[in-house]
Amino acid sequence: MTSSLRPPVRLGPLLWFGALASLLLGIENLVIHQPVFSQRPALPVGVAFDLLVCLPLLFYFLVMRPYRLPLTSLVAVLGACLGLASWLLPAAQQAPLRALRLLPALLEAAALGLAATRARRLVHTYRAAYAREPHVWPSAQAAMRSLGAVGELLLAELTVLRYAGLGWWARPERPIRATAFSSYRESGFVALVATAAGVLVVEATCVHLLAQHWCPALAPWLLLADAYGLVFLLGHAQAVRLRPVLLSPDELRLRIGFVWELAVPRTALVAAEALHEAPAAGSGVLGLSKLLFASPNLLLTFAKPVVVVGPYGLRRTARRLAVYLDQPQQFIAASRLHS
Repeated sequence: MTSSLRPPVRLGPLLWFGALASLLLGIENLVIHQPVFSQRPALPVGVAFDLLVCLPLLFYFLVMRPYRLPLTSLVAVLGACLGLASWLLPAAQQAPLRALRLLPALLEAAALGLAATRARRLVHTYRAAYAREPHVWPSAQAAMRSLGAVGELLLAELTVLRYAGLGWWARPERPIRATAFSSYRESGFVALVATAAGVLVVEATCVHLLAQHWCPALAPWLLLADAYGLVFLLGHAQAVRLRPVLLSPDELRLRIGFVWELAVPRTALVAAEALHEAPAAGSGVLGLSKLLFASPNLLLTFAKPVVVVGPYGLRRTARRLAVYLDQPQQFIAASRLHS
């Protein structure tokens, strides 16, 4: 079975998007440099509309839908379009953009408001989940997911902040009856994350200084994006350490940081074998080791396709998974012991 992570082979939609986006940007740049641009208030509004509405719509219909990209890709494109509009429009004609500076805060407030209006459902779902599994965070996750797409968005952001705020003294999340298998001790994961964080800090400083000189309106957004990237990286490192793969007599719980998670009955796993090289593209194997900065060393085969759950409601389906563990042979032995 072919994994849903298989790279797109149709370049037509992507080429169409590139051509139309280039044409649109060329027209907007031509309009901006016309002598009458500063004399007609409707022109800056029209340019802002094209960049903030038409361009994201082109991305949605020509790239996001054909390639089945997650909703977060559209959010990223919207942020890039906002930065592009701030760069193209002269400072004197950026009135349409100033109204959007509070947009992220307004969206967050709207999401929190929606959560408040559904407080009864949240409480009921939380209590039901807590009755099944008396742990606060898993119950809170179930309650947030009951809100649908908004809940998935809030849950993803809260998860990042939760793990980023935990100290290194926090203990791994491991039930008593389960055997834990780590995925960060032998691969140099911690050193790689520390290096990436240092590079990100240097890059953020340089970009911020350049943006302050060339485009002051864009500088705060770039700094915010880099700060979020740093928080995400730290949270991911903590989640990898605190959320090991768990194998119990009844269940296999595969966790890759806070990004990917799979919980299936132990009997669903029909084979576990060592991998000595990464599977070839198009082989039907779903690779889950890239976020660990390591090559996969373990191939898991299930009786039927399983669904791996990601942030923002993302789903990936495959029958064979390629993962990385510090001690793959111990996992293979333990999986056979419980068979």
